[in-house]
Amino acid sequence: MIKNVLLTGSGGFVGKNLKEYFQDRFNLICPRSFELDLTNDSSVKTFFDTYPKIDFIIHCASTGGARGCIDPVTCEADNLKMVTNLLETKDKSTKLLLFGSGAAYSKNRNLHKVKESQIGEVIPQDQYGKSKMHIAQLAQSRDDMLCLNIFACYGKYEKESRFPSYAIMQNLKQEPVVINQNVVFDYLYIKDLCKIVEFFMNNFPTGNRVINVTPTQSISLLEIAQTVNKISGYDAKISFLKDGLNYEYTGDNTLLLKEIPDLKFTPIEQGLKELFKYCKKILNNT
Repeated sequence: MIKNVLLTGSGGFVGKNLKEYFQDRFNLICPRSFELDLTNDSSVKTFFDTYPKIDFIIHCASTGGARGCIDPVTCEADNLKMVTNLLETKDKSTKLLLFGSGAAYSKNRNLHKVKESQIGEVIPQDQYGKSKMHIAQLAQSRDDMLCLNIFACYGKYEKESRFPSYAIMQNLKQEPVVINQNVVFDYLYIKDLCKIVEFFMNNFPTGNRVINVTPTQSISLLEIAQTVNKISGYDAKISFLKDGLNYEYTGDNTLLLKEIPDLKFTPIEQGLKELFKYCKKILNNT
């Protein structure tokens, strides 16, 4: 029975939502980076000596990968070191669930419903993507590790500069929505991700070690902005700095649905309505 859960990266978007979701289900141990340096093997060992009875690890901590920003020079090494330190220090029976990324498949090309078996076919050019590729490949060789690849995720606590929160906040302020270029994504609602994580904690897969966590229905940034306009009743102007479509960024979810056959994804309009209410509350309180 899972009682004590180590959750790293609990201050980030995904980690914060998981912490809120699981806080009444498990005894969560949520150290911040200044309390536990995952890139330092001595720090990790000291931590596990202090908390020897960890039943499960959810690893959300990561560096790099911010859109529009250059990855730190140590990004690839740091992300790998965090994972290897956890694997080398934890108890052998303790399972490790972490989050990969569509970046592992190399974002510098069109990714249309890519399959997990395609990881490594094209080496990512960026450090973040390389680190996620290597981590996924590591997971494929271990029985105690599960890598869930996220392509796009949305919901409360995400940065206001990220879609769809950006489109919603602009709409609420009745200002134009300016998009660099239209793109087709697989946007997973954060509540669905929390439920998927809960399922795999209780039903750790025996075969698949790398699984794309993506909804079946893809959507473009334009369609999201248009849906936000529909929800709000205000027709915010939508414009693009570049014409046409940029590279698609979607993953095949066959393995996910094989593991969870009855999984139901939150319809995008429903998820956006909930996020709209949250953003409106945040805006009114500022």
